[in-house]
Amino acid sequence: MNSMAEPQYQASASLVATLDSAESGTYNDFLASQALTKTYENAIKSRYIATEAKLKLNTSETAHGLLKRISVRTDPGTLVIKLYARHEHPQQAVDIANSFANAFIEKSTVIVPNANVIVLDYANMEEASIPVSPRKMLNLAIGGFIGLFAGLIVVLYLDHRRGSRRRSHRHINSETESI
Repeated sequence: MNSMAEPQYQASASLVATLDSAESGTYNDFLASQALTKTYENAIKSRYIATEAKLKLNTSETAHGLLKRISVRTDPGTLVIKLYARHEHPQQAVDIANSFANAFIEKSTVIVPNANVIVLDYANMEEASIPVSPRKMLNLAIGGFIGLFAGLIVVLYLDHRRGSRRRSHRHINSETESI
């Protein structure tokens, strides 16, 4: 099964989002910026940003197809937005992640005018060169467990069947002896 599944590679880029304000550094600014990261998380997954990323990639893949390849996550309590891209080829995963990051940075001021978004880390080949699926060891362990469980079920069924034959055979013998 693992040899039949095409490996998937994942690349990630990190962005930091803050609000530009006159009183920079206050706790309220931090909370507002933190709430903004959730808005940005949804904005990155929009067709608007996907179309811009598609233009940067110069690919025949549709914007909808690109959206299926990305996922975005924000950690509570931080201003960091993690953008993940998956593809069958590691370089393509890197290119997709970086094009979404760049497209979003360019368009973020259109979405929220006084926002400031910068790239913390661009996606790179070093990270993306290790396949994330299929997970061969996990699949092997699950297959072994299922095989062991199926074998146990078969053994218990055959033992039960053999035991019921003995009981019915004893029952028939006891009836014929009493006649």
